[in-house]
Amino acid sequence: MIIEPSVTFHSEQQLYHFQALNSYKAVAHVVTTRNSFFCSDFNLSFHTGKEEQVIENRNRLCQFFKAKTLTIPKQCHGSTIAQITKDNSGQIPMDTDALITNIPGLAIGVLSADCVPVLFYDPSRQALGAAHAGWKGTLAGIASATVKSMENAYGSNPADLIVCIGPSISQPHFEVGEEVADRFHELGLSACITKAEGEKPHIDLWLANSLLLQKAGILAAHIHTAGVCTVDHTDQFYSARGEGFGTGRFGAFIMLQ
Repeated sequence: MIIEPSVTFHSEQQLYHFQALNSYKAVAHVVTTRNSFFCSDFNLSFHTGKEEQVIENRNRLCQFFKAKTLTIPKQCHGSTIAQITKDNSGQIPMDTDALITNIPGLAIGVLSADCVPVLFYDPSRQALGAAHAGWKGTLAGIASATVKSMENAYGSNPADLIVCIGPSISQPHFEVGEEVADRFHELGLSACITKAEGEKPHIDLWLANSLLLQKAGILAAHIHTAGVCTVDHTDQFYSARGEGFGTGRFGAFIMLQ
């Protein structure tokens, strides 16, 4: 899989942006790092951080977007999707791994520490999505389910969607057991599996999600992969594999302006 240089890093605020989304004035987005906004620990997860600090960090992010609300779900590595409206924005959807909305001013996003964050933008229908795709969510089809939800809720045409696959664990670092590799094989994702003689299989989650998105109708040219590995860059990103599951979480966020 060829990874294009699809993200730019803004050193002043320690944030990443996708070039593919920067050209659309109607949408704002960002991928945070552990150093965002001059913080030494810009952690966004209540599960792994001090509540007061996490609230402060989330408020800072909301202010950065100039958003009415910021919605982040309590993720569970599943395939449940929540539609965010004026009535439920700012709440915490439980056991949810993707959010969609078409209302300006409502920032949505997902958290990660190696799992794949995926952002969706429909410039035709002015609708958004954000999904959290770990290996379990990838197998459960969370990315393609998000596309379907945008179709059903907003009339989105998959061929119109711009999809961005954020920083996450790369294939060389994502070693799995044979039983996990078998599940990817059964789903028709054998191209995502590599195995050297005498070693355990490795899975390419970037390619897996790209292939599943294309199967859902997304054009290959509309899929933009950051190509930044969180395990290789723990100076910028939290990494469960690199640092342990108790580490913090960064996030990928998007909002209609």
